[in-house]
Amino acid sequence: MKRLISSLVCLAVGIGIGWYFGYTRPALRMQHLYQDVQKTTGLSDAEMVKQLPESLAVIKREDESVAMVALRAIEILDRGDAQAAKKHLAYWVGSYYRVYHANGDTNLISRIERAATTNAEIAAEMAKKIQ
Repeated sequence: MKRLISSLVCLAVGIGIGWYFGYTRPALRMQHLYQDVQKTTGLSDAEMVKQLPESLAVIKREDESVAMVALRAIEILDRGDAQAAKKHLAYWVGSYYRVYHANGDTNLISRIERAATTNAEIAAEMAKKIQ
């Protein structure tokens, strides 16, 4: 009888600890993330719900664009033309730099600038004018 009671107590304690760390901690983390987004955007709950489909559509378009660029580079590499693949990718890197060099992600801009010192394709694309 003592073994049964001690086993049930251990089981209950184990379930309680698992629930605490497995459910409440991630839920609290998501709540903090939601509050940070709300603070950053300045939107109410209702406004955020209204804009969610549009935001998801924008993210989908960005993901599609990245996938298309990567797919094209893979197709070029599969043909065995590494130089053309580098040129294709350098075009997109240079395009980002030309558009966002003044107000883009500073870490990414500095990485592009460092890469341009050793990669002629990137340097050439950076030097082009915005069309």
